[in-house]
Amino acid sequence: MSNKRVAGTIMLNLQDGTKKFLVHPTEDQAEFIVTEVSEEMTGLASILQFFKEHIQLDVTSISLVELTNAHSETEDLPLFVFEMEEGTAAGLASDTYIWESPSSLKNLLSTYDMAGMPMF
Repeated sequence: MSNKRVAGTIMLNLQDGTKKFLVHPTEDQAEFIVTEVSEEMTGLASILQFFKEHIQLDVTSISLVELTNAHSETEDLPLFVFEMEEGTAAGLASDTYIWESPSSLKNLLSTYDMAGMPMF
């Protein structure tokens, strides 16, 4: 069984030109959405499947805009960054997944050694 994991977030393009990012809140701070890579799927397919099953997201409404590697003390995570428009995001946020500001995402990114800084 594979124990490889992948991470992802969705960048929401708001109508006023600002952006928000979908993350998983914890007691300490927000975290990227993380899932195990299925043995039958690629990392990309695994994160998309997670979005479909756990967030009830129509994955045809998002586009992949960035792929990088996030390195922490304990693991290396491929990080997929998707984007979507504000009008298609109704109902995605919950207690489990919330939209955070770019400054919160910068704090989250600072906890990782990034293989290439995401460009957004």
